[in-house]
Amino acid sequence: MQRKILNKRQVKNVKINDIEYFDVQDIKDNHPDLKIEVEKIVHIEDVTLIEAKYVHLQLSLIK
Repeated sequence: MQRKILNKRQVKNVKINDIEYFDVQDIKDNHPDLKIEVEKIVHIEDVTLIEAKYVHLQLSLIK
């Protein structure tokens, strides 16, 4: 997913070494339509983070 979309949705983020990471807990709590690649999660100072490229829009096929 593009950083711009996550920023527009106001997902909590932090920039470390010129890489923008997004707060996994914020995504889980406030953006249930987003899915993360759990194997790409990083832990920095007890905070669970992920890069935007590993966040995807979850499509519902059940109607």
